Amino acid sequence: MKKQEVELILIRISSGGQDALNMKIYKNGTTCRYGVGGVPQINISGMSFFNDARFFDPLLANVPDQVLEQPIMYEEPTPNGDLEYVIGFYGVSRNGETGEAADWSKSTGIRLKIDKQTKFNDSVLSVTDTLTMLAIELTNDWYFDIMMQAGHNMLSSALPRETIISHPKTKAETSRDFQHYIDQMKANPRHWKLADYDKNKVYEREGRVFKGVVKETEQDFAIHFYPVKAASETKAENSAPAGTEGEQPWWKVW
Repeated sequence: MKKQEVELILIRISSGGQDALNMKIYKNGTTCRYGVGGVPQINISGMSFFNDARFFDPLLANVPDQVLEQPIMYEEPTPNGDLEYVIGFYGVSRNGETGEAADWSKSTGIRLKIDKQTKFNDSVLSVTDTLTMLAIELTNDWYFDIMMQAGHNMLSSALPRETIISHPKTKAETSRDFQHYIDQMKANPRHWKLADYDKNKVYEREGRVFKGVVKETEQDFAIHFYPVKAASETKAENSAPAGTEGEQPWWKVW
């Protein structure tokens, strides 16, 4: 394939039958993701329609031309547990569609299945890691908004209105996956700061506007939502965190 033919980049990391990360980044702006790159699997996913290539273009720009020339596959015995990396490139639609309904006529990519204690050090592993981390970092801010909506019913001002979010059926399962998200983000060696993803945003719920206030250390994360008063509201109103009277803050991790 040639770079100008690529219209979809798919990235997946799995281990022991669980998806650590699953992403689709389209040239037309459609973006899908669940996971942070670790396990347990996070079953909160989002799909947004950005109508531009804000994620696709910088990611494709970092793809070496050699990677697109022919498929790259490597697999080894995995007695200590497996890690599987897949990066797929798709393009040239047969049916004229360029999103989820597309029927692609061209594809290539990388598939590596390695042992958790592998000694495999080919340059393709470095390329795979670089592209994967870049894709995560490009979409971290957006995925944070997906998690706020799924976990707290708080709609970020930065989240596209054309967004579909999927999460477990029960509140307990959703809270569990939210906790996995926090734990994995805090444990990442790149030291991602969750507070960075809350900057310059407000949130909406049931017609009211809230501001998120984050407290974060290297080990801990907490977010509280406070109503943003309209001009018509009196000073006597109490700016308590979002929720019904007597409830604890919507999310607190200590």
